[in-house]
Amino acid sequence: MVANELFKAETIGVVLAAGMGKRMNSSLPKVAHKLLGKSLVIWAIESLVNAGINKIIVVISPTQKIVEEIILENEFPSNIQINFAYQNTPLGTGHAAECGVKEVENYYLKNSKCNEINILIAYGDTPAVKPETFKEFINTHKNENNIFTVLAFETDNPTGYGRILTDKKNNFLGICEEKDCNEEQKKIKLCNSGFQCANFAAMKEYFPLLKNNNAAKEYYLTDLPLIAKQAGKKVGYLIGKDETEFLGINSQQQLAEMEEKFKEN
Repeated sequence: MVANELFKAETIGVVLAAGMGKRMNSSLPKVAHKLLGKSLVIWAIESLVNAGINKIIVVISPTQKIVEEIILENEFPSNIQINFAYQNTPLGTGHAAECGVKEVENYYLKNSKCNEINILIAYGDTPAVKPETFKEFINTHKNENNIFTVLAFETDNPTGYGRILTDKKNNFLGICEEKDCNEEQKKIKLCNSGFQCANFAAMKEYFPLLKNNNAAKEYYLTDLPLIAKQAGKKVGYLIGKDETEFLGINSQQQLAEMEEKFKEN
Protein backbone atom coordinates (compact mmCIF):
# COMPACT_ATOMS: atom_id res chain seq x y z
CA MET A 1 0.00 0.00 0.00
CA VAL A 2 1.40 3.40 -0.91
CA ALA A 3 1.67 6.08 1.75
CA ASN A 4 -1.11 8.34 0.52
CA GLU A 5 -3.60 5.43 0.59
CA LEU A 6 -2.73 4.66 4.21
CA PHE A 7 -2.89 8.32 5.16
CA LYS A 8 -6.49 8.66 4.03
CA ALA A 9 -7.51 5.30 5.51
CA GLU A 10 -10.46 5.33 7.88
CA THR A 11 -9.88 4.24 11.48
CA ILE A 12 -12.44 2.02 13.22
CA GLY A 13 -12.33 1.51 16.99
CA VAL A 14 -12.49 -1.87 18.75
CA VAL A 15 -13.00 -1.55 22.51
CA LEU A 16 -12.15 -4.62 24.60
CA ALA A 17 -14.64 -4.72 27.48
CA ALA A 18 -15.34 -8.39 28.22
CA GLY A 19 -13.21 -8.77 31.36
CA MET A 20 -15.05 -9.88 34.50
CA GLY A 21 -12.93 -7.76 36.82
CA LYS A 22 -12.78 -10.18 39.76
CA ARG A 23 -10.47 -7.85 41.71
CA MET A 24 -13.29 -5.27 41.84
CA ASN A 25 -15.04 -7.59 44.35
CA SER A 26 -18.39 -6.75 42.82
CA SER A 27 -21.11 -8.54 40.86
CA LEU A 28 -21.09 -5.58 38.46
CA PRO A 29 -18.85 -6.03 35.36
CA LYS A 30 -15.67 -3.98 35.71
CA VAL A 31 -16.36 -1.59 32.82
CA ALA A 32 -19.85 -0.86 34.19
CA HIS A 33 -18.44 0.71 37.36
CA LYS A 34 -18.92 4.46 37.46
CA LEU A 35 -16.25 7.14 37.48
CA LEU A 36 -17.72 10.53 38.42
CA GLY A 37 -21.18 9.26 37.52
CA LYS A 38 -20.25 7.79 34.14
CA SER A 39 -19.42 4.14 33.41
CA LEU A 40 -15.79 3.37 32.59
CA VAL A 41 -16.71 2.00 29.17
CA ILE A 42 -18.51 5.24 28.27
CA TRP A 43 -15.41 7.28 29.13
CA ALA A 44 -13.39 5.00 26.84
CA ILE A 45 -15.85 5.21 23.95
CA GLU A 46 -16.28 8.98 24.23
CA SER A 47 -12.52 9.49 24.01
CA LEU A 48 -12.48 7.62 20.69
CA VAL A 49 -15.51 9.55 19.46
CA ASN A 50 -13.86 12.86 20.37
CA ALA A 51 -10.76 11.76 18.46
CA GLY A 52 -12.88 11.54 15.31
CA ILE A 53 -13.72 7.83 15.26
CA ASN A 54 -17.38 7.26 14.38
CA LYS A 55 -17.49 3.48 13.93
CA ILE A 56 -16.86 1.36 17.01
CA ILE A 57 -17.19 -2.30 17.98
CA VAL A 58 -17.36 -3.09 21.69
CA VAL A 59 -16.31 -6.61 22.69
CA ILE A 60 -18.27 -7.93 25.68
CA SER A 61 -19.12 -11.22 27.32
CA PRO A 62 -22.58 -12.63 26.45
CA THR A 63 -23.25 -12.73 30.20
CA GLN A 64 -22.71 -8.97 30.56
CA LYS A 65 -25.88 -7.61 29.00
CA ILE A 66 -25.78 -4.72 31.45
CA VAL A 67 -22.71 -3.36 29.63
CA GLU A 68 -24.60 -3.47 26.35
CA GLU A 69 -27.56 -1.73 27.96
CA ILE A 70 -25.37 1.03 29.42
CA ILE A 71 -23.89 1.77 26.00
CA LEU A 72 -27.21 1.65 24.15
CA GLU A 73 -28.82 3.99 26.69
CA ASN A 74 -26.04 6.56 26.39
CA GLU A 75 -26.66 9.46 24.03
CA PHE A 76 -23.90 9.62 21.43
CA PRO A 77 -23.95 11.98 18.42
CA SER A 78 -26.25 10.73 15.64
CA ASN A 79 -23.34 9.93 13.29
CA ILE A 80 -21.73 7.49 15.74
CA GLN A 81 -22.24 3.82 14.92
CA ILE A 82 -21.68 1.37 17.80
CA ASN A 83 -22.10 -2.39 17.49
CA PHE A 84 -21.15 -5.37 19.64
CA ALA A 85 -19.01 -8.47 19.44
CA TYR A 86 -19.31 -11.31 21.94
CA GLN A 87 -16.39 -13.21 23.42
CA ASN A 88 -17.96 -16.45 24.57
CA THR A 89 -14.81 -17.84 26.19
CA PRO A 90 -12.07 -15.65 27.75
CA LEU A 91 -8.98 -16.79 25.86
CA GLY A 92 -6.92 -13.62 26.13
CA THR A 93 -6.62 -10.18 24.56
CA GLY A 94 -5.65 -11.58 21.17
CA HIS A 95 -8.82 -13.65 21.02
CA ALA A 96 -10.97 -10.73 22.24
CA ALA A 97 -9.51 -8.46 19.56
CA GLU A 98 -10.12 -11.12 16.92
CA CYS A 99 -13.79 -11.33 17.96
CA GLY A 100 -14.05 -7.57 17.54
CA VAL A 101 -12.27 -7.38 14.21
CA LYS A 102 -14.55 -10.09 12.77
CA GLU A 103 -17.55 -7.92 13.60
CA VAL A 104 -15.84 -4.88 12.06
CA GLU A 105 -15.95 -6.80 8.80
CA ASN A 106 -19.58 -7.84 9.29
CA TYR A 107 -20.88 -4.38 10.16
CA TYR A 108 -18.63 -1.89 8.41
CA LEU A 109 -16.67 -3.34 5.52
CA LYS A 110 -19.33 -4.59 3.12
CA ASN A 111 -18.58 -1.79 0.68
CA SER A 112 -15.03 -0.86 1.73
CA LYS A 113 -11.58 -2.01 0.71
CA CYS A 114 -9.94 -3.80 3.62
CA ASN A 115 -6.55 -2.25 2.85
CA GLU A 116 -8.02 1.21 3.39
CA ILE A 117 -9.12 0.49 6.96
CA ASN A 118 -7.13 0.83 10.18
CA ILE A 119 -8.18 -0.66 13.51
CA LEU A 120 -7.53 1.07 16.84
CA ILE A 121 -7.68 -1.37 19.75
CA ALA A 122 -8.78 0.35 22.98
CA TYR A 123 -9.85 -0.76 26.45
CA GLY A 124 -13.09 -0.30 28.34
CA ASP A 125 -11.29 -0.16 31.70
CA THR A 126 -8.81 2.56 30.71
CA PRO A 127 -10.82 5.79 30.88
CA ALA A 128 -8.17 8.52 31.03
CA VAL A 129 -6.70 8.47 27.50
CA LYS A 130 -7.23 11.90 25.98
CA PRO A 131 -8.70 12.32 22.49
CA GLU A 132 -5.57 14.30 21.56
CA THR A 133 -3.44 11.26 22.40
CA PHE A 134 -5.57 9.06 20.15
CA LYS A 135 -5.33 11.63 17.34
CA GLU A 136 -1.54 11.73 17.63
CA PHE A 137 -1.46 7.92 17.73
CA ILE A 138 -3.55 7.58 14.56
CA ASN A 139 -1.55 10.26 12.76
CA THR A 140 1.76 8.61 13.73
CA HIS A 141 0.49 5.28 12.41
CA LYS A 142 -0.54 6.85 9.10
CA ASN A 143 2.38 9.26 8.64
CA GLU A 144 4.99 6.58 9.32
CA ASN A 145 3.14 4.23 6.97
CA ASN A 146 3.22 1.49 9.61
CA ILE A 147 1.30 -1.75 9.42
CA PHE A 148 1.24 -1.94 13.23
CA THR A 149 1.85 0.88 15.71
CA VAL A 150 2.03 0.36 19.47
CA LEU A 151 1.22 3.05 22.03
CA ALA A 152 3.96 3.00 24.66
CA PHE A 153 4.91 5.00 27.73
CA GLU A 154 7.95 5.42 29.95
CA THR A 155 7.73 4.92 33.70
CA ASP A 156 10.06 4.58 36.67
CA ASN A 157 7.80 1.83 38.02
CA PRO A 158 7.19 -0.63 35.16
CA THR A 159 5.99 -3.47 37.43
CA GLY A 160 3.00 -5.25 35.92
CA TYR A 161 3.40 -3.96 32.39
CA GLY A 162 4.67 -5.64 29.24
CA ARG A 163 8.02 -4.25 28.13
CA ILE A 164 8.74 -2.82 24.66
CA LEU A 165 11.86 -4.49 23.28
CA THR A 166 14.01 -2.36 20.95
CA ASP A 167 17.37 -2.56 19.20
CA LYS A 168 20.27 -0.12 19.68
CA LYS A 169 18.63 2.29 17.23
CA ASN A 170 15.36 2.17 19.20
CA ASN A 171 13.57 0.23 16.47
CA PHE A 172 10.70 -1.97 17.65
CA LEU A 173 11.62 -5.64 18.18
CA GLY A 174 8.68 -6.97 20.18
CA ILE A 175 6.68 -6.88 23.42
CA CYS A 176 7.33 -9.18 26.36
CA GLU A 177 4.66 -9.60 29.04
CA GLU A 178 6.13 -9.19 32.52
CA LYS A 179 5.39 -12.78 33.54
CA ASP A 180 7.51 -13.88 30.57
CA CYS A 181 10.35 -11.34 31.08
CA ASN A 182 13.81 -12.33 32.27
CA GLU A 183 15.50 -10.27 34.99
CA GLU A 184 17.24 -7.97 32.48
CA GLN A 185 14.03 -7.30 30.56
CA LYS A 186 12.23 -6.42 33.79
CA LYS A 187 14.55 -3.40 34.12
CA ILE A 188 13.21 -1.88 30.88
CA LYS A 189 11.20 1.29 31.56
CA LEU A 190 9.54 1.53 28.13
CA CYS A 191 6.19 -0.17 28.60
CA ASN A 192 3.26 -1.31 26.52
CA SER A 193 -0.04 0.52 27.12
CA GLY A 194 -1.98 -2.21 25.29
CA PHE A 195 -3.34 0.19 22.67
CA GLN A 196 -2.60 -0.72 19.06
CA CYS A 197 -3.33 0.81 15.69
CA ALA A 198 -3.07 -1.61 12.79
CA ASN A 199 -4.00 -2.21 9.18
CA PHE A 200 -7.19 -4.29 9.14
CA ALA A 201 -6.05 -6.69 6.42
CA ALA A 202 -2.78 -7.40 8.26
CA MET A 203 -4.58 -8.00 11.54
CA LYS A 204 -6.95 -10.43 9.90
CA GLU A 205 -4.03 -12.23 8.25
CA TYR A 206 -2.00 -12.61 11.44
CA PHE A 207 -4.69 -13.58 13.98
CA PRO A 208 -4.55 -17.28 12.95
CA LEU A 209 -0.79 -17.24 13.66
CA LEU A 210 -1.22 -16.39 17.35
CA LYS A 211 -0.07 -19.12 19.74
CA ASN A 212 -0.80 -19.55 23.43
CA ASN A 213 2.53 -21.03 24.46
CA ASN A 214 3.11 -18.59 27.33
CA ALA A 215 2.82 -18.57 31.11
CA ALA A 216 -0.89 -17.71 31.06
CA LYS A 217 -1.82 -20.03 28.16
CA GLU A 218 -3.61 -17.10 26.53
CA TYR A 219 -3.55 -15.58 23.06
CA TYR A 220 -1.72 -12.28 23.50
CA LEU A 221 -2.62 -9.30 21.35
CA THR A 222 0.95 -8.17 21.98
CA ASP A 223 2.24 -10.98 19.76
CA LEU A 224 0.65 -9.51 16.61
CA PRO A 225 3.18 -6.69 16.08
CA LEU A 226 6.01 -9.20 16.50
CA ILE A 227 4.46 -11.51 13.90
CA ALA A 228 4.18 -8.54 11.53
CA LYS A 229 7.79 -7.52 12.24
CA GLN A 230 9.01 -11.05 11.54
CA ALA A 231 7.06 -10.97 8.26
CA GLY A 232 9.06 -7.92 7.22
CA LYS A 233 6.28 -5.39 7.80
CA LYS A 234 6.84 -1.89 9.19
CA VAL A 235 6.08 -1.74 12.91
CA GLY A 236 6.53 1.37 15.04
CA TYR A 237 5.56 2.86 18.37
CA LEU A 238 4.55 6.19 19.84
CA ILE A 239 5.62 7.13 23.36
CA GLY A 240 2.71 8.80 25.14
CA LYS A 241 3.50 11.98 27.06
CA ASP A 242 1.65 11.14 30.29
CA GLU A 243 1.85 7.64 31.71
CA THR A 244 -1.20 8.23 33.94
CA GLU A 245 -3.44 8.26 30.85
CA PHE A 246 -2.82 4.55 30.46
CA LEU A 247 -3.75 3.41 33.96
CA GLY A 248 -6.31 0.64 33.83
CA ILE A 249 -8.91 0.16 36.58
CA ASN A 250 -8.64 -3.24 38.26
CA SER A 251 -9.74 -2.56 41.83
CA GLN A 252 -11.97 -0.28 43.87
CA GLN A 253 -8.85 1.49 45.16
CA GLN A 254 -7.68 2.23 41.62
CA LEU A 255 -11.16 3.50 40.78
CA ALA A 256 -11.04 5.87 43.77
CA GLU A 257 -7.56 7.06 42.78
CA MET A 258 -8.73 7.72 39.23
CA GLU A 259 -11.66 9.75 40.56
CA GLU A 260 -9.20 11.97 42.40
CA LYS A 261 -7.14 12.38 39.25
CA PHE A 262 -10.21 13.35 37.22
CA LYS A 263 -11.29 15.90 39.86
CA GLU A 264 -7.85 17.54 39.65
CA ASN A 265 -8.13 18.06 35.88
